[in-house]
Amino acid sequence: MFFFQTRLAEMAVQLNDFAFLDRLWREWSPGYVLAASDRSALRETFGQPGVLTQALAYYRQLFTPPTDPAAQALEALASGPIAVPSLYLHGTEDGCMSAKLSEGMEAMFPHGLERVVMPGVGHFLHLEQPDAVLRHVLRFLRS
Repeated sequence: MFFFQTRLAEMAVQLNDFAFLDRLWREWSPGYVLAASDRSALRETFGQPGVLTQALAYYRQLFTPPTDPAAQALEALASGPIAVPSLYLHGTEDGCMSAKLSEGMEAMFPHGLERVVMPGVGHFLHLEQPDAVLRHVLRFLRS
């Protein structure tokens, strides 16, 4: 995520037919094998003009405070307590962000936070364990 802040990121991601994306998938979800058709779709999508730039902009804005007053107000609102019961799912094998980062978040959820850390699952848990993710979501919504 920090590498994406650099100007080298866009060039590096595109090298060798987007081999960087393959590396990210292996590191972020080590137990998940990306199907050839999915990899082809990723390559095609990120190869379209402007898509990679905008995808990297998501990561770049994470560490850059907004200058627009409306965006500042929205960020202030989003940085406050979450006013609805919430479900948080995270995989133990997430190579992008450690599940430990979510420890102690309960104080930001005055109406309840159910934190589920799924063993053996990486960053793309909805792809790796779709049935388990669905069960957690449906159980939460029914509660």
